[in-house]
Amino acid sequence: MIFCLFIAYIHSNAQNSNSAKDPMQETYKRNKKKFEVNLPNYDEKKLHYGFFLGINLNRLNLKLSETYVNDSVFRSVTPTLSYGFALGFLVNYKLADQLSLKLVPSVGFYDRVVTYNVLAQKDTTFFTRENVQTVETTFIELQMLAKYRSLRRKNHRMYIIGGVKPAVRAGGKGPDSGDPKLVMNRFDFSVEYGVGFDFYFPYFKFSPELRFSHGLINTISDLNYDKTFIYNNAITNGTTHTVSIYFFFE
Repeated sequence: MIFCLFIAYIHSNAQNSNSAKDPMQETYKRNKKKFEVNLPNYDEKKLHYGFFLGINLNRLNLKLSETYVNDSVFRSVTPTLSYGFALGFLVNYKLADQLSLKLVPSVGFYDRVVTYNVLAQKDTTFFTRENVQTVETTFIELQMLAKYRSLRRKNHRMYIIGGVKPAVRAGGKGPDSGDPKLVMNRFDFSVEYGVGFDFYFPYFKFSPELRFSHGLINTISDLNYDKTFIYNNAITNGTTHTVSIYFFFE
């Protein structure tokens, strides 16, 4: 009888001990999964490929002409913020653990918008009239960038990036005889810089990036529009300025 009670006591203690260990085991499993390193050998490869999607906020930086200053018809000539988007591919070549070169061929879609307020007359009444010039353009771009990143911390890295972006216009609405408009030059060239993060997931790397772009050459054409169109005479130079958010998948 005493032996049977002893066996029952041991069995009960064993069950209580197992039930007490269960929460600890679950916590251990959760922590182990939490601190797992994804794609541990990813950065050992020299070459990586991927694609990206991006949205941007862009505007023109205008240099106004003497005609604008001297002609009382102009009240204001203002570049307006507009949205665009881009998509393309990327090739990333590793030079060192923290340094790589990034080649990104892409297609960018932009609206360049300039708002004119001019003095107009109807009969004997003078009033201010607004005219919005919108130039829709598509550019084939080749981003050439250097990427310097921090040491890897588990499944993420921070990086800074900088380089240049030459671009050639693939399409866009030019002037027509009934409504002449500003026309964008065929070529553009920008300097770019920004910051981003690399996040390592089990099957891919995701990199959101904030980037700033400043055009270095005049992007407004002075050859393809009608010089008698008074709005064109107000501007002598225009460069592009863009803030972009990119989402890279490698």
